[in-house]
Amino acid sequence: MTIKLMMFGRRSPGQTLVEHRRHMKDVHGRIVLDYIAADPQNAPRKYVQNHGLDAVFAGDDAAPAALRLGLDFVTQIWFEDLGSLKASRETAFYNERLRPDEPRFVDNANVIGQPFSEERVREPASASTDVKVFVVRPAGQPAVDVAERLAASDVAYSGHCRNTAVTPGPIAAVDEFWTDGEDEARRLLDHCRAALNAHATEAERSAAFLIAREYRLFAGR
Repeated sequence: MTIKLMMFGRRSPGQTLVEHRRHMKDVHGRIVLDYIAADPQNAPRKYVQNHGLDAVFAGDDAAPAALRLGLDFVTQIWFEDLGSLKASRETAFYNERLRPDEPRFVDNANVIGQPFSEERVREPASASTDVKVFVVRPAGQPAVDVAERLAASDVAYSGHCRNTAVTPGPIAAVDEFWTDGEDEARRLLDHCRAALNAHATEAERSAAFLIAREYRLFAGR
């Protein structure tokens, strides 16, 4: 089973969003691509960055800190399995080049990294579709089929991926929707928020939401 490592977090303290995005994509992203070229056996099989455009942070005090603070990014990295993921983070390249660079654009005190399995429910209508909505739900909450709840509405989206945690961790599931631009993404976020909150108690309203622009830095092999 292919594993999708997802990283959820905020920019480094004292850093603007522009500085964060530039470093994440042009500096750190370049190092990851160098890793893929230098050591394809251990490097990621696919690599995608999602840069936050707008967000709703979780209001429940029991939610993980990363979700209560609000997200600036979601990074997605694919591996063959959990063993490959572990091995990739133990290489000299990772520990000498990638790990030291992470604090330069990530608030490491409040980042979550967790492996998921992905179900591609609907592929994006176009390869150029690059604006997404993430619905991030913490562990300990009732299971919810977000897409099923959206079916009763007239909101549009062009693609959907359902991500389910494969190891115990602070996040249980992430729904990922591709949309045709920011306006559609904002409408979808409003519908997702209403769909989740309609049947939830105050204590269960702990999901976080992120509108992001997707950068497919390495499409896979």
